[in-house]
Amino acid sequence: MLFTKNRHTVDQFGFTLIELMIVVAIIGVLGAIAIPQYQIYIGKTQATRVVNELGQLRLTVEECIQTGRTIIGLSTSECDPRASGSNLIMGSSQVGVVLPNNIGIAQLSNPLTPSSSIIATISTQVNPKLARKKVKWLRTSTGSWSCSSNIEAIYLPNSCSHNANL
Repeated sequence: MLFTKNRHTVDQFGFTLIELMIVVAIIGVLGAIAIPQYQIYIGKTQATRVVNELGQLRLTVEECIQTGRTIIGLSTSECDPRASGSNLIMGSSQVGVVLPNNIGIAQLSNPLTPSSSIIATISTQVNPKLARKKVKWLRTSTGSWSCSSNIEAIYLPNSCSHNANL
């Protein structure tokens, strides 16, 4: 009887139910922490992108004001803001260019003045906490710019301040 097995030894394969439950609990806890943080990260990224896209238009506005072209348009005596379309912004072209679906453009004060503004309404294709919120770059008569938005402060970059009244 060399080849017989002891009746009391048990070969175990796989995981017990308790081990599986522990793994599921750990994944649940990690998911409960990670998913909200990921949503905040996405919101910050989208808000920063809108603030930066609008901020790039400041140079064009400055150039137009300095050269006396204060009416928004495409003729040589008018200011072409050269605004790029964005899927994060709602708004039609101020110079008559037809935009693709779900693409918007920031809106500039028309006519431009020493205290002009660049405003964007955020589209609904973003983090729900940002949808339909506004971002505004405002120029003072001295030529300095400031950014404000009614987006919650947690999502805004340091270059932009929260203003619930926007």
